[in-house]
Amino acid sequence: MSAQAQGQLDQRTESRAILLIYGAAFSYQITLGLIQVLVPLYALHLGYDLTTLGVIVASQAVFGLMLRLFAGAIADQFGERWVLWASFVTMVSGMVFFIASGYFWMLILGQSFVGYSRATYWTATQSYASRINPDRSGEIYGRLNGAGNAGGLIGAFLSGVLVAALGYGAAFGITGAVALAGFLGSLALPPLAMRSTRRGFRAPLGQLRGIARHRGMGLGGFASFAASTSIIMSSVLFIPYLRELGYSEPVNGGMQAVSVGGSVALGIVFGLVLARLGRRWTYIIALVMVGLTMLGMSVGAEAYLTLVPLMLLYGLFRSALGILYPIAAADHSAPDQRGMAMAYVGLYWGTAQVLVPIGFGALAGAFGLEAGFWVAGALFVAAGILFPLLYRWFVPGAERTFGERP
Repeated sequence: MSAQAQGQLDQRTESRAILLIYGAAFSYQITLGLIQVLVPLYALHLGYDLTTLGVIVASQAVFGLMLRLFAGAIADQFGERWVLWASFVTMVSGMVFFIASGYFWMLILGQSFVGYSRATYWTATQSYASRINPDRSGEIYGRLNGAGNAGGLIGAFLSGVLVAALGYGAAFGITGAVALAGFLGSLALPPLAMRSTRRGFRAPLGQLRGIARHRGMGLGGFASFAASTSIIMSSVLFIPYLRELGYSEPVNGGMQAVSVGGSVALGIVFGLVLARLGRRWTYIIALVMVGLTMLGMSVGAEAYLTLVPLMLLYGLFRSALGILYPIAAADHSAPDQRGMAMAYVGLYWGTAQVLVPIGFGALAGAFGLEAGFWVAGALFVAAGILFPLLYRWFVPGAERTFGERP
Protein backbone atom coordinates (compact mmCIF):
# COMPACT_ATOMS: atom_id res chain seq x y z
CA MET A 1 0.00 0.00 0.00
CA SER A 2 1.57 3.25 -1.02
CA ALA A 3 0.54 6.75 -0.11
CA GLN A 4 -1.32 8.59 -2.82
CA ALA A 5 -1.06 12.25 -3.49
CA GLN A 6 -3.81 14.40 -2.10
CA GLY A 7 -4.67 18.07 -2.29
CA GLN A 8 -2.42 20.14 -0.04
CA LEU A 9 -3.79 22.82 2.25
CA ASP A 10 -2.49 26.34 1.94
CA GLN A 11 -0.17 27.36 4.77
CA ARG A 12 -2.74 29.43 6.64
CA THR A 13 -5.43 26.72 6.54
CA GLU A 14 -2.89 24.07 7.48
CA SER A 15 -1.85 26.07 10.54
CA ARG A 16 -5.49 26.58 11.53
CA ALA A 17 -6.27 22.88 11.11
CA ILE A 18 -3.26 21.91 13.24
CA LEU A 19 -4.09 24.35 16.04
CA LEU A 20 -7.76 23.37 16.13
CA ILE A 21 -7.11 19.61 16.15
CA TYR A 22 -4.63 20.19 18.98
CA GLY A 23 -7.34 22.16 20.78
CA ALA A 24 -9.88 19.40 20.24
CA ALA A 25 -7.40 16.84 21.59
CA PHE A 26 -6.64 19.05 24.59
CA SER A 27 -10.30 19.49 25.58
CA TYR A 28 -11.30 15.89 24.86
CA GLN A 29 -8.48 14.42 26.88
CA ILE A 30 -9.35 16.59 29.84
CA THR A 31 -12.53 14.52 29.91
CA LEU A 32 -10.54 11.28 29.52
CA GLY A 33 -8.14 12.31 32.27
CA LEU A 34 -11.12 12.89 34.53
CA ILE A 35 -13.06 9.76 33.61
CA GLN A 36 -10.10 7.37 33.78
CA VAL A 37 -9.55 8.30 37.41
CA LEU A 38 -13.16 9.00 38.46
CA VAL A 39 -14.63 5.68 37.31
CA PRO A 40 -12.28 3.33 39.21
CA LEU A 41 -12.30 5.58 42.29
CA TYR A 42 -16.11 5.75 42.18
CA ALA A 43 -16.44 1.98 41.80
CA LEU A 44 -14.10 1.40 44.75
CA HIS A 45 -15.97 4.06 46.74
CA LEU A 46 -19.21 2.16 46.13
CA GLY A 47 -17.62 -1.02 47.49
CA TYR A 48 -17.10 -3.07 44.33
CA ASP A 49 -14.24 -5.60 44.48
CA LEU A 50 -11.29 -5.76 42.08
CA THR A 51 -12.86 -8.39 39.81
CA THR A 52 -16.03 -6.31 39.41
CA LEU A 53 -13.90 -3.20 38.92
CA GLY A 54 -12.19 -4.95 36.01
CA VAL A 55 -15.58 -5.65 34.41
CA ILE A 56 -16.73 -2.04 34.87
CA VAL A 57 -13.51 -0.67 33.38
CA ALA A 58 -13.65 -3.13 30.45
CA SER A 59 -17.30 -2.42 29.65
CA GLN A 60 -16.46 0.91 27.99
CA ALA A 61 -14.73 -0.99 25.17
CA VAL A 62 -17.09 -3.92 24.58
CA PHE A 63 -19.93 -2.25 22.70
CA GLY A 64 -17.74 0.35 21.01
CA LEU A 65 -15.25 -2.17 19.61
CA MET A 66 -16.80 -2.73 16.17
CA LEU A 67 -17.97 0.89 16.05
CA ARG A 68 -14.37 1.79 15.16
CA LEU A 69 -14.82 0.23 11.73
CA PHE A 70 -17.98 2.20 10.98
CA ALA A 71 -16.31 5.35 12.30
CA GLY A 72 -13.44 4.72 9.89
CA ALA A 73 -15.84 4.17 7.01
CA ILE A 74 -17.74 7.38 7.81
CA ALA A 75 -14.46 9.30 8.11
CA ASP A 76 -13.27 8.05 4.72
CA GLN A 77 -16.60 8.78 3.05
CA PHE A 78 -17.82 12.03 4.63
CA GLY A 79 -14.83 13.43 6.52
CA GLU A 80 -13.37 13.06 9.99
CA ARG A 81 -15.08 16.10 11.48
CA TRP A 82 -18.49 14.41 11.65
CA VAL A 83 -17.03 11.49 13.57
CA LEU A 84 -15.20 13.79 15.98
CA TRP A 85 -18.36 15.76 16.68
CA ALA A 86 -20.23 12.54 17.45
CA SER A 87 -17.50 11.49 19.90
CA PHE A 88 -17.95 14.66 21.95
CA VAL A 89 -21.74 14.28 22.00
CA THR A 90 -21.63 10.65 23.21
CA MET A 91 -19.17 11.61 25.96
CA VAL A 92 -21.67 14.18 27.23
CA SER A 93 -24.42 11.52 27.09
CA GLY A 94 -22.36 9.07 29.14
CA MET A 95 -21.95 11.53 31.99
CA VAL A 96 -25.74 11.64 32.43
CA PHE A 97 -25.77 7.97 33.52
CA PHE A 98 -22.94 8.46 36.02
CA ILE A 99 -24.74 11.42 37.56
CA ALA A 100 -28.07 9.57 37.69
CA SER A 101 -27.05 6.53 39.78
CA GLY A 102 -24.26 4.40 41.20
CA TYR A 103 -25.97 1.08 40.47
CA PHE A 104 -23.87 -1.45 38.59
CA TRP A 105 -25.88 -1.41 35.35
CA MET A 106 -26.03 2.38 35.30
CA LEU A 107 -22.24 2.42 35.52
CA ILE A 108 -22.13 -0.05 32.63
CA LEU A 109 -24.42 2.19 30.56
CA GLY A 110 -22.33 5.24 31.32
CA GLN A 111 -19.17 3.37 30.40
CA SER A 112 -20.78 2.15 27.19
CA PHE A 113 -21.35 5.71 25.99
CA VAL A 114 -17.81 6.61 27.01
CA GLY A 115 -16.69 3.63 24.92
CA TYR A 116 -18.68 4.83 21.90
CA SER A 117 -17.00 8.19 22.31
CA ARG A 118 -13.47 6.85 22.66
CA ALA A 119 -13.84 4.47 19.73
CA THR A 120 -14.84 7.28 17.38
CA TYR A 121 -12.53 9.97 18.79
CA TRP A 122 -9.25 8.19 18.11
CA THR A 123 -10.21 7.15 14.60
CA ALA A 124 -11.26 10.70 13.68
CA THR A 125 -8.37 12.65 15.20
CA GLN A 126 -5.62 10.30 14.02
CA SER A 127 -7.01 10.17 10.47
CA TYR A 128 -7.49 13.95 10.37
CA ALA A 129 -3.99 14.66 11.71
CA SER A 130 -2.39 12.23 9.25
CA ARG A 131 -3.96 14.02 6.25
CA ILE A 132 -3.15 17.64 7.20
CA ASN A 133 0.41 17.29 5.91
CA PRO A 134 1.73 13.73 5.45
CA ASP A 135 5.32 14.99 5.29
CA ARG A 136 5.05 16.25 8.88
CA SER A 137 3.15 13.27 10.31
CA GLY A 138 5.71 12.40 13.01
CA GLU A 139 5.87 16.00 14.21
CA ILE A 140 2.10 16.49 14.10
CA TYR A 141 1.37 13.19 15.87
CA GLY A 142 3.91 13.94 18.57
CA ARG A 143 2.49 17.37 19.29
CA LEU A 144 -1.08 16.13 18.99
CA ASN A 145 -0.21 13.56 21.62
CA GLY A 146 1.46 16.27 23.72
CA ALA A 147 -1.58 18.56 23.49
CA GLY A 148 -3.90 15.71 24.39
CA ASN A 149 -1.74 14.61 27.27
CA ALA A 150 -1.62 18.19 28.57
CA GLY A 151 -5.40 17.99 28.77
CA GLY A 152 -5.14 14.56 30.36
CA LEU A 153 -2.76 15.96 32.96
CA ILE A 154 -5.26 18.66 33.92
CA GLY A 155 -8.11 16.14 34.03
CA ALA A 156 -6.20 13.62 36.12
CA PHE A 157 -5.09 16.29 38.59
CA LEU A 158 -8.58 17.78 38.90
CA SER A 159 -10.30 14.41 39.34
CA GLY A 160 -9.29 13.83 42.95
CA VAL A 161 -9.58 17.52 43.83
CA LEU A 162 -13.13 17.74 42.45
CA VAL A 163 -14.19 14.60 44.32
CA ALA A 164 -12.77 15.89 47.60
CA ALA A 165 -14.29 19.36 47.16
CA LEU A 166 -17.60 18.74 45.37
CA GLY A 167 -18.33 15.01 45.28
CA TYR A 168 -18.63 12.49 42.46
CA GLY A 169 -21.86 13.86 40.98
CA ALA A 170 -20.41 17.32 40.43
CA ALA A 171 -17.17 15.85 39.09
CA PHE A 172 -19.04 13.87 36.42
CA GLY A 173 -21.13 16.94 35.62
CA ILE A 174 -18.02 19.07 35.06
CA THR A 175 -16.64 16.31 32.81
CA GLY A 176 -19.76 16.57 30.64
CA ALA A 177 -19.47 20.36 30.51
CA VAL A 178 -15.86 20.14 29.29
CA ALA A 179 -16.92 17.68 26.56
CA LEU A 180 -19.67 20.08 25.47
CA ALA A 181 -17.17 22.95 25.26
CA GLY A 182 -14.84 20.76 23.16
CA PHE A 183 -17.68 19.96 20.79
CA LEU A 184 -18.44 23.64 20.24
CA GLY A 185 -14.77 24.42 19.61
CA SER A 186 -14.34 21.56 17.13
CA LEU A 187 -17.11 22.94 14.91
CA ALA A 188 -14.51 25.39 13.53
CA LEU A 189 -12.21 22.66 12.15
CA PRO A 190 -11.58 23.28 8.42
CA PRO A 191 -12.51 20.45 6.02
CA LEU A 192 -9.61 18.60 4.44
CA ALA A 193 -9.26 17.58 0.80
CA MET A 194 -12.07 15.30 -0.33
CA ARG A 195 -11.27 11.74 -1.36
CA SER A 196 -10.77 11.31 -5.07
CA THR A 197 -14.08 9.53 -5.68
CA ARG A 198 -17.39 8.96 -3.92
CA ARG A 199 -17.47 5.23 -3.42
CA GLY A 200 -20.52 4.71 -1.24
CA PHE A 201 -20.55 3.82 2.41
CA ARG A 202 -19.82 0.11 1.91
CA ALA A 203 -16.69 0.68 -0.17
CA PRO A 204 -14.42 1.70 2.73
CA LEU A 205 -15.48 -1.40 4.68
CA GLY A 206 -14.56 -3.49 1.64
CA GLN A 207 -10.95 -2.32 2.01
CA LEU A 208 -10.61 -3.98 5.40
CA ARG A 209 -9.43 -7.33 4.06
CA GLY A 210 -6.55 -5.76 2.14
CA ILE A 211 -5.60 -3.59 5.12
CA ALA A 212 -5.65 -6.56 7.49
CA ARG A 213 -3.45 -8.66 5.17
CA HIS A 214 -0.75 -6.01 4.93
CA ARG A 215 2.20 -6.96 7.16
CA GLY A 216 3.01 -3.41 8.15
CA MET A 217 -0.47 -2.97 9.59
CA GLY A 218 0.33 -5.87 11.91
CA LEU A 219 3.01 -3.67 13.46
CA GLY A 220 0.41 -0.97 14.05
CA GLY A 221 -1.90 -3.54 15.63
CA PHE A 222 0.82 -4.84 17.94
CA ALA A 223 1.80 -1.31 19.01
CA SER A 224 -1.85 -0.41 19.49
CA PHE A 225 -2.49 -3.40 21.78
CA ALA A 226 0.66 -2.64 23.81
CA ALA A 227 -0.16 1.07 24.12
CA SER A 228 -3.75 0.34 25.13
CA THR A 229 -2.58 -2.15 27.74
CA SER A 230 -0.19 0.39 29.25
CA ILE A 231 -2.97 3.00 29.42
CA ILE A 232 -5.67 0.79 30.94
CA MET A 233 -3.28 -0.45 33.64
CA SER A 234 -3.74 2.91 35.35
CA SER A 235 -7.39 2.10 36.01
CA VAL A 236 -7.08 -1.57 36.92
CA LEU A 237 -3.74 -1.65 38.80
CA PHE A 238 -2.23 1.75 39.57
CA ILE A 239 -5.27 3.54 41.04
CA PRO A 240 -6.48 0.60 43.20
CA TYR A 241 -2.90 -0.05 44.38
CA LEU A 242 -2.33 3.53 45.49
CA ARG A 243 -5.69 3.48 47.26
CA GLU A 244 -4.74 0.20 48.95
CA LEU A 245 -1.52 1.83 50.18
CA GLY A 246 -3.59 4.57 51.83
CA TYR A 247 -3.13 7.49 49.43
CA SER A 248 -6.06 9.93 49.38
CA GLU A 249 -8.17 10.59 46.28
CA PRO A 250 -6.49 13.96 45.53
CA VAL A 251 -3.04 12.35 45.85
CA ASN A 252 -4.15 9.44 43.64
CA GLY A 253 -5.33 11.87 40.98
CA GLY A 254 -2.13 13.88 41.40
CA MET A 255 0.02 10.82 40.76
CA GLN A 256 -1.91 10.10 37.58
CA ALA A 257 -1.24 13.72 36.60
CA VAL A 258 2.49 13.17 37.17
CA SER A 259 2.33 10.20 34.81
CA VAL A 260 0.54 12.24 32.17
CA GLY A 261 3.16 14.96 32.68
CA GLY A 262 5.79 12.53 31.42
CA SER A 263 3.62 11.90 28.36
CA VAL A 264 3.34 15.63 27.69
CA ALA A 265 7.13 16.04 27.88
CA LEU A 266 7.75 13.23 25.40
CA GLY A 267 5.07 14.46 23.00
CA ILE A 268 6.84 17.80 22.63
CA VAL A 269 10.15 16.24 21.54
CA PHE A 270 8.95 12.96 20.05
CA GLY A 271 9.73 13.94 16.47
CA LEU A 272 13.38 14.51 17.41
CA VAL A 273 13.52 11.27 19.44
CA LEU A 274 12.11 9.24 16.56
CA ALA A 275 14.52 10.82 14.09
CA ARG A 276 17.46 10.02 16.34
CA LEU A 277 16.57 6.48 17.42
CA GLY A 278 14.47 5.26 14.51
CA ARG A 279 11.30 3.20 14.71
CA ARG A 280 12.82 -0.09 15.84
CA TRP A 281 14.85 1.18 18.79
CA THR A 282 12.06 3.48 19.95
CA TYR A 283 9.73 0.48 20.22
CA ILE A 284 12.31 -1.62 22.06
CA ILE A 285 13.21 1.04 24.62
CA ALA A 286 9.57 1.97 25.24
CA LEU A 287 8.43 -1.64 25.78
CA VAL A 288 11.30 -2.56 28.12
CA MET A 289 11.04 0.63 30.16
CA VAL A 290 7.27 0.34 30.59
CA GLY A 291 7.86 -3.17 31.94
CA LEU A 292 10.67 -2.12 34.29
CA THR A 293 8.68 0.77 35.73
CA MET A 294 5.75 -1.56 36.41
CA LEU A 295 8.07 -3.95 38.21
CA GLY A 296 9.41 -0.98 40.16
CA MET A 297 5.89 0.00 41.25
CA SER A 298 5.50 -3.26 43.14
CA VAL A 299 8.36 -2.31 45.48
CA GLY A 300 8.67 1.48 45.22
CA ALA A 301 5.17 2.91 45.52
CA GLU A 302 5.08 3.33 49.29
CA ALA A 303 7.32 6.44 49.39
CA TYR A 304 6.92 9.67 47.39
CA LEU A 305 10.67 9.71 46.75
CA THR A 306 10.37 6.64 44.50
CA LEU A 307 6.70 6.83 43.51
CA VAL A 308 6.90 10.20 41.74
CA PRO A 309 9.81 9.29 39.39
CA LEU A 310 8.23 5.91 38.68
CA MET A 311 4.96 7.54 37.64
CA LEU A 312 6.82 10.11 35.54
CA LEU A 313 8.85 7.46 33.73
CA TYR A 314 5.79 5.29 33.18
CA GLY A 315 3.93 8.15 31.53
CA LEU A 316 6.90 9.04 29.37
CA PHE A 317 7.47 5.57 27.92
CA ARG A 318 3.83 4.54 27.56
CA SER A 319 3.32 7.76 25.59
CA ALA A 320 5.90 6.59 23.05
CA LEU A 321 3.80 3.50 22.32
CA GLY A 322 0.69 5.65 22.02
CA ILE A 323 2.33 7.79 19.31
CA LEU A 324 3.99 4.93 17.43
CA TYR A 325 0.90 2.92 16.54
CA PRO A 326 -0.91 5.59 14.45
CA ILE A 327 2.41 6.37 12.77
CA ALA A 328 2.69 2.69 11.78
CA ALA A 329 -0.86 2.77 10.44
CA ALA A 330 -0.12 5.92 8.43
CA ASP A 331 3.17 4.49 7.12
CA HIS A 332 1.42 1.49 5.58
CA SER A 333 -1.84 2.93 4.26
CA ALA A 334 -2.95 5.30 1.49
CA PRO A 335 -4.56 8.66 2.41
CA ASP A 336 -7.97 7.61 1.06
CA GLN A 337 -7.86 4.51 3.31
CA ARG A 338 -6.55 6.32 6.38
CA GLY A 339 -9.81 6.25 8.35
CA MET A 340 -10.17 2.50 7.92
CA ALA A 341 -6.48 1.97 8.68
CA MET A 342 -6.80 3.85 11.97
CA ALA A 343 -10.00 1.96 12.73
CA TYR A 344 -8.29 -1.37 12.04
CA VAL A 345 -5.39 -0.78 14.45
CA GLY A 346 -7.99 0.66 16.83
CA LEU A 347 -9.57 -2.80 17.01
CA TYR A 348 -6.40 -4.00 18.73
CA TRP A 349 -6.64 -1.06 21.13
CA GLY A 350 -10.26 -1.87 21.93
CA THR A 351 -9.54 -5.57 22.35
CA ALA A 352 -6.89 -4.77 24.96
CA GLN A 353 -9.36 -2.47 26.70
CA VAL A 354 -11.70 -5.45 27.10
CA LEU A 355 -9.32 -8.31 27.84
CA VAL A 356 -6.73 -6.61 30.05
CA PRO A 357 -9.06 -5.15 32.73
CA ILE A 358 -11.02 -8.39 33.02
CA GLY A 359 -7.89 -10.55 33.10
CA PHE A 360 -5.83 -8.41 35.45
CA GLY A 361 -8.84 -7.57 37.61
CA ALA A 362 -9.35 -11.29 38.18
CA LEU A 363 -5.61 -11.81 38.71
CA ALA A 364 -5.42 -9.00 41.26
CA GLY A 365 -8.57 -10.24 42.99
CA ALA A 366 -7.09 -13.73 43.35
CA PHE A 367 -3.41 -13.03 44.04
CA GLY A 368 -3.16 -9.34 44.91
CA LEU A 369 -2.26 -6.17 43.07
CA GLU A 370 1.49 -6.69 43.44
CA ALA A 371 1.20 -9.95 41.49
CA GLY A 372 -0.53 -8.00 38.73
CA PHE A 373 2.43 -5.62 38.49
CA TRP A 374 4.92 -8.49 38.32
CA VAL A 375 3.04 -10.29 35.55
CA ALA A 376 2.42 -7.13 33.51
CA GLY A 377 6.00 -5.93 33.92
CA ALA A 378 7.43 -9.27 32.84
CA LEU A 379 5.21 -9.34 29.74
CA PHE A 380 6.35 -5.90 28.60
CA VAL A 381 10.04 -6.65 29.17
CA ALA A 382 9.69 -9.92 27.23
CA ALA A 383 7.92 -8.09 24.39
CA GLY A 384 10.78 -5.59 24.20
CA ILE A 385 13.41 -8.31 24.11
CA LEU A 386 11.58 -10.22 21.36
CA PHE A 387 10.62 -7.12 19.39
CA PRO A 388 13.55 -7.22 16.90
CA LEU A 389 12.20 -10.54 15.59
CA LEU A 390 8.68 -9.15 15.36
CA TYR A 391 9.92 -6.05 13.56
CA ARG A 392 11.74 -8.06 10.91
CA TRP A 393 8.54 -9.99 10.26
CA PHE A 394 6.25 -6.96 10.08
CA VAL A 395 8.65 -4.68 8.16
CA PRO A 396 10.97 -6.83 5.97
CA GLY A 397 14.18 -5.05 5.01
CA ALA A 398 13.63 -2.19 7.46
CA GLU A 399 16.26 -0.56 9.71
CA ARG A 400 18.80 -2.80 11.39
CA THR A 401 21.07 -0.37 13.23
CA PHE A 402 20.73 2.29 15.91
CA GLY A 403 19.30 5.51 14.52
CA GLU A 404 18.77 4.24 10.96
CA ARG A 405 15.42 5.09 9.39
CA PRO A 406 13.49 2.47 7.36
